[in-house]
Amino acid sequence: MILLADDEPAFQRLTGAWLRGLGHEVEVVGDGDAARAAFAAKPAELVLLDLAMPPHHHPEAGLALIPAFAPALVVVMTGHADHALALKAIEAGAWDFLAKPVDPDLLRVVVARALERARLAREVATLKAQAGADEDMGLVGASPAMAALRELIRRVAPTRLPALVLGPSGTGKELVARAIHAASPRATRPLVPVHCGAVPAELLESELFGHLKGSFTGATTDRPGLIETANGGTLFLDEIGEMPAAMQVKLLRFLADGSYQPVGARTPRIADVRIVAATHRDLPSAVAEGSFREDLFYRLKGVVLRTPSLDERASDVPLLARIFLRRTSEGLAHFTPDALDWLAERRWPGNVRELRAAVECAAALAIPGVTGLMVGAADLAFAVGDEPPPSVSASAVFNTLDEEVAALERRRILEALGRTGHNHTHTARELGLSRVGLLKKMDRMGLR
Repeated sequence: MILLADDEPAFQRLTGAWLRGLGHEVEVVGDGDAARAAFAAKPAELVLLDLAMPPHHHPEAGLALIPAFAPALVVVMTGHADHALALKAIEAGAWDFLAKPVDPDLLRVVVARALERARLAREVATLKAQAGADEDMGLVGASPAMAALRELIRRVAPTRLPALVLGPSGTGKELVARAIHAASPRATRPLVPVHCGAVPAELLESELFGHLKGSFTGATTDRPGLIETANGGTLFLDEIGEMPAAMQVKLLRFLADGSYQPVGARTPRIADVRIVAATHRDLPSAVAEGSFREDLFYRLKGVVLRTPSLDERASDVPLLARIFLRRTSEGLAHFTPDALDWLAERRWPGNVRELRAAVECAAALAIPGVTGLMVGAADLAFAVGDEPPPSVSASAVFNTLDEEVAALERRRILEALGRTGHNHTHTARELGLSRVGLLKKMDRMGLR
C-alpha cells in the first residue's frame, strides 16, 4: 500500500487517481498528524510525503516526520527543492527526493523501484528467518528446556504480541529478547535496550519518551526518546519490575494505543514499537503487593517465555564451558578431566553469567604448556572462591624454562591486579614496571 500525504486537494485527487490507475492501493491524507495516525493504523510499504503541510507549513516539520514511518520507504516531495534540503531528507531516513511539480514518468519509476525494494526486503527477511530456524539463535544448549525455548521464540517472533521474559538472574533474558527481534519482521530496524532500574526515576520518562527544548532545566534542545529511536523495531525493557509506579501508567497508555507524549509536548505522538520486557522478580507477587500494576502486567504478558536456570539444564554446563573457554583463549585450550567433573558436580546459583565468569577467570589463571592452555579443577575452584590459588604443579607440567618464566610472570601480574583492584598504575608500581610496560605485557598475555 502507498500512503500519499499532501495538503493540496488537486494534487491529492490527481496523483491518487493516477497511482490507483497503475494498480496500487492508495490512502490519501492532508496533514502530518493524519499521516502518523493512518500509518499507525495500517502501515504502508511506501510513503509519498510532502514536507510543507499543516499545521507548520515548514520543511523542517516535514523532515521530523520521516522517522515515524519506519520501516516503510519514504519519498519526499516538496516545492522547496534545493540540495541542502535533499541531503537533510536523506539523512533523516528518506529513500528518495522529488521536486514539485512532480513528473509523472519519474514518479512511476520511483514508485516501482521503491515497491520492488520493499518486496525484496520482505523476501530477504523471510529467507533469514527460514535459515535461522535450524540455528541456536544465540541460545546455546542441547537440553530439552533450551530446545523448547527456541521453538517458542520461533513461533512468537513473527507476531506483534508483546513478550514478557521471566527467569533468574544470569539466564540470558536479553539474549532471548535479541533472538525474538532477530527472527521477527522488524529485524532490519533497531533493537533498543533500556534497564529500568539503572535510570533514575526522575529521568526515565525523558529517556523513554524524549523531551522538547525548554521543558525543564537543562533541556537545551529537543531530544528524541528511546521509543522514537526504536520506531519500527523493538524496545527491550530490562528489569521491568523496577519501573516506578508513575512510569507504569504512561507505559500502559503506550501499550494500549501506541501513543506517547514527550516531556513538554502538548500533543501525543504515535510509534510502532514492539515491547519485550524482562525481569527476575516474581511479578504476580508484586501485583498482589501493589508494587506493580495489574493492568500493565496483563498488557505485557502477550506471551510469557521463561529462561531455565542451569540447575534445570545441567547437561548443558560442559558445552557452555567449552564455548566460553574457546572465546576467552586465543590459542589451544582444554579442560582437564577433573575440571569437567568439577563443572558437572557444582551448583551454579548465578547461572550462565556465573559460569562464564568462572571459566574466563580460570583461563586467565591457568598456566600454558606445550600442548596449549590446560584448565584444571583447581583453577576453576579458585575462580569461584572455593579454594586458594592452585600450585604450579596442579595446573600443568612445563617442558622449558621459558614456559615456567612466562607462567610465573602471568601469575604475579594477576595476583597484583587482584590486590590493587585492577588499578593499572598501582599494579605497575608494585611490580616495578612502567604503566605502559604493564599494559603491553597484559595485551601479550590476553589479560586485557
